[in-house]
Formats: sequence, structure tokens, C-alpha cells
Amino acid sequence: MHSPAANFFFSAFAHSAVGMALVGLHGGWLEVNPALCRMLGYARDDLMARTFQDVTHPDDLPRDLGLMNQVLAEKIDCYHLEKRYRQANGDIMWGLLTVSLTRDVAGRPECFLAQVIDITQEKQAVAEREAFFALSPDLLAIADRRGFLVQVNPSWTETLGWTAEELTSRPFIDYVHPDDVARTRAEAAAVRQGGLAKGFRNRSRDRRGDYRWLEWNTREAGNSLLYCTVRDVTSQMENEDRLRSQEQKIRLLIDNANDAFLGMNELGIITEWNKQAETTFGWSAQEAIGQPMSELLTPPRLRQRHLDGVSTFLRDGREQARQKRVEVPALRKDGSEIMVEVTVGVVPFAGEQYFHAFLRDVSEQRRMTEQLHYRATHDFLTGLPNRYEFMSQLQHAIEAATRAPRPLVLLFIDLDGFKAVNDMFGHETGDTVLIEFGRRLEHAVRRTDLVARLAGDEFMVVLDHVPELSYDAIEVSRKILEAAGQPYAGVAGRLELGASIGVAHYLQGDTADTLLSRADAAMYVAKNAGKSRVAYLREGEWVVSS
Repeated sequence: MHSPAANFFFSAFAHSAVGMALVGLHGGWLEVNPALCRMLGYARDDLMARTFQDVTHPDDLPRDLGLMNQVLAEKIDCYHLEKRYRQANGDIMWGLLTVSLTRDVAGRPECFLAQVIDITQEKQAVAEREAFFALSPDLLAIADRRGFLVQVNPSWTETLGWTAEELTSRPFIDYVHPDDVARTRAEAAAVRQGGLAKGFRNRSRDRRGDYRWLEWNTREAGNSLLYCTVRDVTSQMENEDRLRSQEQKIRLLIDNANDAFLGMNELGIITEWNKQAETTFGWSAQEAIGQPMSELLTPPRLRQRHLDGVSTFLRDGREQARQKRVEVPALRKDGSEIMVEVTVGVVPFAGEQYFHAFLRDVSEQRRMTEQLHYRATHDFLTGLPNRYEFMSQLQHAIEAATRAPRPLVLLFIDLDGFKAVNDMFGHETGDTVLIEFGRRLEHAVRRTDLVARLAGDEFMVVLDHVPELSYDAIEVSRKILEAAGQPYAGVAGRLELGASIGVAHYLQGDTADTLLSRADAAMYVAKNAGKSRVAYLREGEWVVSS
């Protein structure tokens, strides 16, 4: 029979929601309650067949045993320990263990009373918070009312270089720039009075001795701790400083830029006008500012298009012209037109769109570009398209004939007897003959036909929209033969010149090279037939006529 007190103990032991056990001095179970069995996932008999060492995580066992020995040695009365248990299914359970020693009436150690509370969920929650704390790119910190940081995440070390131990071992105010100390103390005092620091900025010293700008968002919790989210805004502050310091420089640069610069509001009214704009367009800033840009600079024929473009942009927010270079005609004060290269930008401000543009007079540049292009694509002697330009235009003509089938004829023309001109009269006279023949060729064909000098005394004609080997194509060839046979200055009466012409009609699948090759072959047939002839293929047979 147990005493009433013993009965009460065993009833509480059996029905407690806390895991409880009586443990022998060597670790064997003397008794376990149902709550502990449920926690560890064992049937009572299975658990009783083991020791507490068997279900303790190996890494936690040495500390647990050490504390037990201290209790037995009467160095401590009891102990509390967070430790890991291995459940029957192999999972790990975190438990808060409380152990005390019971003694018999003689005072000798009898057994241990162990109580276990399952804290696995709490541990998981703490681990998740600590993972977030550690992985956050922001500088996270917890501070106490003394001004010490009691916990910081790794981002502090990454940003300032100080270790966590260094940051938490002294008041953080020691790291603050002297000029910011007073503001920082005042802000901290306001937070302790229940305020919220949001966007507060100060400078903190890093390990190298430099200062970084930090932006603080701080709130006090009910436990008298300050929770801080901090960001390094050094780059932002430096950028803002640079922008402020450069504002005046930019203004000076704009005023002295080589390009004309103007600003314009949503209504199209000019708001800015630099010195180069005065030079380029002739109006002073006083005359230009306040005037509609469309009336001041845009030629009348383009004004409505300009206004429609601005309206479309403002309505739809489209930015086709934004930061793109375009060339447009512009008016000067004297009424003349120039070509300007325009780069337009848009800046939103106070709910409105402000336009700015750099304009460069490219009239002379455009003339030079056109001259260079002409020289690159035309024969310097005759002024006719050269081989490069001819092949390009022939390719375009073939592509057009492929998309919308239509007749296309190529004439390959070689001057007969031209070599003798150079041999007998020199290259200067030869050049005169080539120039004259090129002029005669242009007169012999339509304006829409392409005439080119391929090389030396070889010329090409592309006849577009003509029937296959029709009278028109042959008639044009005969006109060319007649023109070629007319006398030339410098050689008249001493040499007779003529031309051999090869005719090739475009066939589906032809490339520029294959069409040119067939015309070349036809020309040699004409030349071998006695010169001053026209040759072409008809139904697989060569036809040669004069």
C-alpha cells in the first residue's frame, strides 16, 4: 500500500501532459509515463527495455551525463537542458529536460526524476527566424536600451568589416561619425519614447576607417529591445551629392555646348534655349523662350505632323522618338531651312512631361555624306553607277521580279575597237570616248532603265518591264549599236568603233551573278559573230542580228 502522497504522485505521473520518467543512477528506466512514450514514439515495454542514453542524440549525451554527475556529486541540485532525442522512427525531437535527484530516508541517492517538454516546434521556428536573420541582405540588429547591439546578422560584417563580437561588445554610438552623434542620440531617445525611426540616416565607421551611410528603420518592442532594419545607402548618398554638385556644371555645359539645346513643356512652349541655339537658328533666348516650338522651328508643311506626334506621345505614353537620333528640316530666323540631327528626351516632373532636345546642324555633313556615297557607288569617269552599285540594283530588280513576276532584260555591252583608241591616241582620248559612249547609252534607253559601267569598256543596261526578247528589247539594242557607231571626237575618220551586245532575260531562280554570266556569254557570241552585233538565246538556239 502506498501513502496518500505516493498515490497522488503516481496519479499525477501517469496523467501528466509532460513527459516524465524515473531513471536509475546508471541510466536505466525505472518508470516512464504515457506522455513520454508518445513523445518518443515507443510502446512502454520497448522504451523500458532501453536506457535514456539509447534515445539521446550522441552529440548531446556528454553534456547530459556531465550534469548528472554534478548532481550526484552534490555540486548542483538539479539542471535544465535543451537536448535532442531520437524517436522510434528515427526523427529528432528537441526536448527541454529538467532533472532532479531523489534520495531515500537515509539521504542516499535513489533515482533521478526527469521531466521532458517537447520544444521541437519552437526550435524550428527559431531556426527559421535565425535563417531569415542570417540570409537577409539588409543589416538586421537587435539593440538594448543601453545602446548596445545584442545581435547582428552577417550583413553587418559584410558591410562594415567588424565582426559580430566587435559590434556587440561596445555601445554602437562609438562607431557613429562625430558629426552625427547628437542626431543619433536624439533619434534613439525618440524611439525609446514609443516613436518609430523610419528612414533615419547617419554615418558609421567601418574597419578601414571610412564611413558608410546607413539608413535605419527602428521600432521598440514590448521587451525593451530595439529591432532595427538597416540599409547601406552610401552609393545613393554619393550619387545624390554628385548630382547636386554637378547640377551647376551641367547648366554651364548646356549653355556652352556645341549643339543647340532647347527645353519644351507639354504645350510645346519653349522653356530653355542655349547660346548655340541662338547661333544655329538666329533667335536670341529672349525671342525664343515662351514661343511655340512648332511655329518657331518647324517648317509649315510639317507642323501638323509635329503636333500630332507630341499629342500621341502624351496620350499613349509611347516613346518611339525618345533618345533616338533623327534628321529633320528646321527653320532659321531668316526663313532658310537647314537639316538638323535631333535627340529628344523626356523628363516627368510634378505630373507633367518636359521635353528636351539637342539639335545639330548637319546640312554640310549630309552634303558630304551624299558626295561620299555618290563617289563610292558611281564610276569616277562617266558618272554612271559602278559595278558595286549596279550589282546591288540588279539584285533589287531581281527580288522585285520574283515577288511580282514581270519581264526583266539585261544587256551586256562591250565596245568594239576600244583597245586601239588607247594604243593609238592615249588614255586621255580613251577616257573621252568612254564618257561620250556612256552619255549616248543614257539617251538610248528610258529614264527608268539602269545604265552602268562595269569595268574598262564594258557597260550594262537593265531593261525593266519589257516582254521577253521582244521588239522593244531588240530595238533598244539596235539604237545602242547605232549610237556606238557614231564618230567620236579625236578619232573620227581614223578609227571606227562599234559595240557587241549580249541579251539575257531573267528566268525564275536566277541570281544576279547567273543572269550576268548569261548576258556575258551572249556578248561573246555577238563579238565572235563579227562584232557590232546583238546576240540572244531563243528556244535554246543563238540568234545574232545587227
